[in-house]
Amino acid sequence: MKYFRLLTLCFIILTLILLSSCGSDEMLDTPRGVEIEYETLTLKWDAVENAKIYEVCIESEGKDEKMITVSKNYYLLADLSEGEYSLKVKAVTNDDEIKDSLYSAPIEFEREKETGLKFKLINGGTEYEVSDKGEATGVIEIPSSYRKKPVTAIGNRAFFNKSDVTEVKLPGSIKKIGDFAFSNCSYLEKINLPEGISTLGESAFSGCRILGVKLELPPLLEKIPNGAFAYCAALEEVIFGEKIVSIGDNAFTDCSKIKSVVFPNSLETIGNFAFAACADIESAVFGDGLIKIGNFAFSKAVSLETLNVPDSVKVIGEGAFYHCDLLASVELGEGVEEIGNSAFFDTKVYSNSQTNEIYIGNWFVGLKDTTVFSVEFKEETVGIANNAFYGNQYLQSIELPNSVKHIGTLAFAGSEIVSIVMGSGVVRISDQAFLSCSKLVTVILGAYDYVSGEITASSLRCIGNYAFMNCSYLERIDIPETVNEIGSYAFRNTGIFSGALTGLVYADNWLVDFNDKIQPEVTLARGTVGIARYAFYNCRALTKITVPGTVKYIGKGAFYSCTELESVTLPDALKKIENYTFYSCAKLKLTSLPPMLEEIGKSAFYMTGTVVDYNTDTDEDTLVLPSGLKIIGDFAFFGSGYRSADGMDGNTKTGGIDVIIIGDSVEYIGRCAFYNFSSLRSVTIGSAAEISDKAFYECASLEEVTVLDGLVSVGDMAFYRCDSLKTVKLPSTLKNIGDYAFYRCEALKEAILGNSVEKIGSRAFMGSKALELLFIPATVVSIGEEAFRDCEKISTVILGEFLEEIGAHAFYSCDNLTVYTVLNELPGEKWSGHWNSSFRPVVWGCELSEDGSYITSVTGNKSFVTNVFMNTELASPVRLGYTFDGWSCDMATEKIDYSPNELSGIENGVKVYSVWKKN
Repeated sequence: MKYFRLLTLCFIILTLILLSSCGSDEMLDTPRGVEIEYETLTLKWDAVENAKIYEVCIESEGKDEKMITVSKNYYLLADLSEGEYSLKVKAVTNDDEIKDSLYSAPIEFEREKETGLKFKLINGGTEYEVSDKGEATGVIEIPSSYRKKPVTAIGNRAFFNKSDVTEVKLPGSIKKIGDFAFSNCSYLEKINLPEGISTLGESAFSGCRILGVKLELPPLLEKIPNGAFAYCAALEEVIFGEKIVSIGDNAFTDCSKIKSVVFPNSLETIGNFAFAACADIESAVFGDGLIKIGNFAFSKAVSLETLNVPDSVKVIGEGAFYHCDLLASVELGEGVEEIGNSAFFDTKVYSNSQTNEIYIGNWFVGLKDTTVFSVEFKEETVGIANNAFYGNQYLQSIELPNSVKHIGTLAFAGSEIVSIVMGSGVVRISDQAFLSCSKLVTVILGAYDYVSGEITASSLRCIGNYAFMNCSYLERIDIPETVNEIGSYAFRNTGIFSGALTGLVYADNWLVDFNDKIQPEVTLARGTVGIARYAFYNCRALTKITVPGTVKYIGKGAFYSCTELESVTLPDALKKIENYTFYSCAKLKLTSLPPMLEEIGKSAFYMTGTVVDYNTDTDEDTLVLPSGLKIIGDFAFFGSGYRSADGMDGNTKTGGIDVIIIGDSVEYIGRCAFYNFSSLRSVTIGSAAEISDKAFYECASLEEVTVLDGLVSVGDMAFYRCDSLKTVKLPSTLKNIGDYAFYRCEALKEAILGNSVEKIGSRAFMGSKALELLFIPATVVSIGEEAFRDCEKISTVILGEFLEEIGAHAFYSCDNLTVYTVLNELPGEKWSGHWNSSFRPVVWGCELSEDGSYITSVTGNKSFVTNVFMNTELASPVRLGYTFDGWSCDMATEKIDYSPNELSGIENGVKVYSVWKKN
């Protein structure tokens, strides 16, 4: 018995020894996924099961190895000093039965020098901008990269009002300088502007009073924004790049030491006060592309002596060269159409004039002595400047030479003039030209024959807004046949206006206004040629108007906010409905448009009822747009149709046009053109090159869209939240589908995209939960992020060989999806690592039909099917008009050897062919 007990004890001890020796071989897993997150300077790794703590080993040349113990699976590296390091991690346990892990493979880390600057991630986390000066002072050098990403911008107000900055060195990576970035850096003496800068913010360097003598602007810069270099008092020379298009307001205001400026031919506009108070400017050389010189642009440039204005310039703004004391010579180009009030006042041009009539080139700009009773115009006079005779109390009669083309804004306003003969050359009478000329009786709009009492010749095309307003004695005027536009309120409060007994105000054969005698139903007189701008503005009494066929022109906003207008008859020959013509005519019943119509302007039918029967809407009401229509402007039918919740059952009702047919001639469908057209159910577009952004945004009743030919681009959010949209048929010419184009079209089942699409934008079909049939053409080059997110019924897509870029989560939550692709592997960095974030099955290396529309065969290899799990089935490929039967090993037969879900089991090198049955 004693022997037996001893034997048992030995057995137990031996067992414990064996168990102990087995346990000593067990070891924690080596940490995986070791990486550095540079944005936060954090060393991270995957948590290790049973690890209690982790040991981080930090090695650096010339320094002792350093061990850091942490309890979490990360370690902050921000406290490391500048230098290069090698880092590795091991997992540690307190269990005597388990060994610590091995160290992970070393990972290299460079701790960059800290400049004291503060940075911010931009552009989707791919780049940095300097967001604040931080602790940096004196001479500051901006790094080209920060935490392994490029530094491309100086943020808004990053150095604003910092007096401790003397010099800034920008790297070549900088592309943008933000608003007020260096504004009021009063001790900044020097900064370089790298060639890559293409964007400069407003007031970026305003108030940098000692900033360098010479400024060379980057060659890519197209716009110098408002206030960019205002009050840079030390600046003496500016060199402009050859791409500059515009110089903003106050851009160089009070840069008092600039001596000369030479502008490139690319420059089109110089803003208001752009070079005001630049007292040392002696010469300004303008390029051949300049169109406009803004108000007070060079005012108080007191050293400027001569000026050559090129033929390209159309507008010289108010006070543009006001108080340029030494300016004695001006060569004026032939293209000038407007010279603003006091544009050359207080210059030697005024004081040196040899006659009482002051001219700039062939433009009359004012009088030395305004108390004279007559004016002698030069025979070659081209224009009368703005305000030229403003408030003149002495001139009573004027006859302009036939050479005069332009009469400026407020040119005769408030004067005591009694009569004027304009001559045959005047093209435009500008806004308010004769405003409040209370004694004006006679106006002849052309060359006049005193014997016959008739106008013999006229070039007049436009009479501007308020042109003769408050001319209370003006009772009659003859409008030449050449006139095609009369502005708003041009004859308000004149004798013409007060003498209108029928409520309709006529100036000769133009309907120009209405008064309180207007009747609800109106028929314009036969022989009426035009309707002035905003002629019936806010006329709440008008319910019906008949426009005769003699009318050729209907002005902008003619029926703006005629809220009770229900019916309008337009002339057949009308070619354009101008901007805002029927804006907010909520009760208008629109059944047809003029057959000769070529253009519908911006907001022409904005928030218009376009209803056929406002109370009951049981029929399918169709609006066929004219066959010659070319342009449907921005917001043209915005918010048309109607929706109400006032039915007996309390349910929402829609009424108005149900179907719109757009003909073959349409070239452009504008931005927001049919935005929230609530009654619209069907649209057929014969041909349009572009459907612009938000064109059919939230057309809640829209069910079907068909574009027959010619379409190239569908804009961003074009069909956003068209909740009822079921079918979209787009032509083979389509190239681009914009961001959010069909976002949340929850009823959309079928999207036929043609066979030429190259780009599908971000979230283009996101949330189209009913979408089942989708063909992505083989031509597609780019698919944006979340393009088909939440399209949960899509079973199959084919990705072609030209697909270069695909964004993150492109097919997220497409839980029934199988992806087929001709590619054998991911093509490169432009495919987001999260493109297939729902881990849907992918069949690689497919062969397609000649037109790229369906799969013909697949060849097996060890990794040609990925992401196939136990609970995942492969969906069948699709082909329009066919049903997929299965896979065959023999191209010549239709014997089915494999079902779709057996595809992943095909042996290496075995080629199988798709078998289709025609529907």
